[in-house]
Amino acid sequence: MQSHNFDVDIVIPSSKQKVKIDKDHIEVNNTAIACKDVKAVKYGVSLIGDKKKPERKDYNIDILSNNGKEISIKFNSNKVEDLLEEDHTYYYIMSGVWQYVKKYLVSHYIEILNEQKEFEIGTAKVTHKGFNMTYTSGFLFWKKTNTELVPWSDVKYFLKKGILHIESNSDMRKKVELSLHYDWNAVVLNTLLHYLWQEHRKEKLAKGEKI
Repeated sequence: MQSHNFDVDIVIPSSKQKVKIDKDHIEVNNTAIACKDVKAVKYGVSLIGDKKKPERKDYNIDILSNNGKEISIKFNSNKVEDLLEEDHTYYYIMSGVWQYVKKYLVSHYIEILNEQKEFEIGTAKVTHKGFNMTYTSGFLFWKKTNTELVPWSDVKYFLKKGILHIESNSDMRKKVELSLHYDWNAVVLNTLLHYLWQEHRKEKLAKGEKI
């Protein structure tokens, strides 16, 4: 089988940023982060201007290293159509980010769950049994903050306008919202949830089995 090359080497016309991505490094304008040192990613495409007639598209890809170094890839299009040259540029860069960085981050979180440990992404607290969710109960001055496990069997998730919603089916007070554009690794959690919802993986995790 022919192996695919996901390396990226481009100068982005609108921002003049020089971007290189391979299996070892992500580099933007001579600032580099080793792929093995990447801690988090966030990215997205935003429509700017009037909702019915936006004036441009903004593209953002941000990479954060374990030692706090950050690389930002930003560019825009002054047109808003279905498939612009900038869209192709975005997908080209994202193919490298997915292959060399995001895939690893998803695998890293799966390994944590397999070891029956916990991790946090934004306000989401994830365990091998489900989500620990914080909510308030009571009335007026008698409100109390509670944290409870919402098991995988009671969890639903969906994407709406760039926001990842994670909710309890049985209790509407228990919910988490993460922005794919602004919360580090929300995009990774979204992919991880897709993976867990296939082939009964979340059910296996809940039983303490490895996936």
